Amino acid sequence: MKSGTALISRSIIFFMAYAFLSGCASMYAPSSDNITIMTIPEGADVYYGTHLLGETPLTYSFARNTFERKILNIRKNGYKNQELLLEKTLEGKALWNIAFITTTLGVTSWGIDAANGNMIKYSPDSYLIDLEKDDNSSSQKGQARLQRLRFVALNQDNLKKDIATGDGEYLRVYFASKPSNTAFNNYQDFLSHVSNQALFLLPLRDPVEFYNCLENI
Repeated sequence: MKSGTALISRSIIFFMAYAFLSGCASMYAPSSDNITIMTIPEGADVYYGTHLLGETPLTYSFARNTFERKILNIRKNGYKNQELLLEKTLEGKALWNIAFITTTLGVTSWGIDAANGNMIKYSPDSYLIDLEKDDNSSSQKGQARLQRLRFVALNQDNLKKDIATGDGEYLRVYFASKPSNTAFNNYQDFLSHVSNQALFLLPLRDPVEFYNCLENI
């Protein structure tokens, strides 16, 4: 009988010691949370600091941290950058520490859970962000198009000479002013398309029509 009582006593001591060293949430709660981030429109880049986590729609596992504020940055060309603060709530299993609140174990267990990050969880587990159009970006693109139109209008004859010869500094300047997201991989690719349209481009006299044809190549 005494050996059974001793065994029970040792089990209780072992459990209390384990709880003391671990904390309830550290023992039973997960150490990370899967968070899903969606945007309208899709295809936005999600950054944590300088680290690219991926492209929306994105599900990512974030390690729990009691004291750290996780702020994500959402970026997409043509839209304003947005910050997203991952919200936290108390991990329910951390409340089990209240069972030891009459001793120092409760305080210690909560301290361990807090240090390990298991005292909190990230909630909600999904976010939907409606991205806002960047009016400044649209304005800048409009100004860039206007500058290219002026360049073409003032240098139409020189551009035609370059087209006729198959290359030239004016064509290079025009290509350099084009947006980087065009269909051309490089300048030689652009020249190839221009050469294919040379018979149509060279007879044009109206500067605006000539510019529009260059833009649409």
